[in-house]
Amino acid sequence: MGQLIIFAIFGVLMYVLLILPQQRRMKEQQALLASLNEGDHVLTTSGIYGNIIEFEGPVLWLEVAKGVEIKVAREAVTGVIGDPADGSSETDTSAKKSRLEKFQESLTGETSGDDDDGDSAADGADNEDAEMEDE
Repeated sequence: MGQLIIFAIFGVLMYVLLILPQQRRMKEQQALLASLNEGDHVLTTSGIYGNIIEFEGPVLWLEVAKGVEIKVAREAVTGVIGDPADGSSETDTSAKKSRLEKFQESLTGETSGDDDDGDSAADGADNEDAEMEDE
């Protein structure tokens, strides 16, 4: 009889400690997904930040950079970050943009032309060295 009481207490504790908090989280997530609007700045489960631009049933379109849109499942949204119109995320976006531009330049080997030091002879020598290495 004592073992049955211990088993029942263990079952109640498991329910209170594991199942109830999970049900609360699920309700909060469902409320969040129901409250999403176009223009919201959100974070997805994969760590992508973006602005919601369109809903298509269970799918939504996020603008992750100017002119770059991705299609994600609505359930992938983990939170609304804030309103990008308040100015706080503009500086973050410009910093990310400059990092992205630098990364793209490093991949292509091109520069934006801002840092032209007028040393075209040295630039030509670098190109000749690169051509020799290719051969």
